[in-house]
Amino acid sequence: MSVRACSPLLAVLGMAAAGAGAADVDLAKALPADRAGFAWQGRTLAQVLPVEGIERLVLLKAVTSAPAGLDMRNLRRMLHDAAAMPLQAPVQGERQPLQAGGPDTVWEAVLLMRDGGVFGLAVRPGQDGQAHRHRACLTDASGRRGCFDIPGQAPG
Repeated sequence: MSVRACSPLLAVLGMAAAGAGAADVDLAKALPADRAGFAWQGRTLAQVLPVEGIERLVLLKAVTSAPAGLDMRNLRRMLHDAAAMPLQAPVQGERQPLQAGGPDTVWEAVLLMRDGGVFGLAVRPGQDGQAHRHRACLTDASGRRGCFDIPGQAPG
């Protein structure tokens, strides 16, 4: 990875460390699945990631033609729209946040929370035939992972 490609990630990790009491945060490597089961079983996105608790959204990747400000507003809107969606265990092969920015993701971001929490977020398009427009995966600083569907925008 080149120095230029690492610069945004290093800046994000620096901000995350400053905002989280100088604790290191590793969002790049997901931990193995917990033997006790899915950590966020029965929880909605809002229960794990309250959108109003996001202090800063750091956009790392956006494969869109929109200006950065619009991408960030859209991400916040999508998180708000998906607040009631249940978190699901990631299926084999789902890309986890901040893992080399593969071609299957549309947006990748780091979410810095007011309480000092840090989350990685990767959003990819829904698969053919899915009722949802996008699917996202979330990773927290302790390596817990979960995915959720983002409802499509209602017409009108």
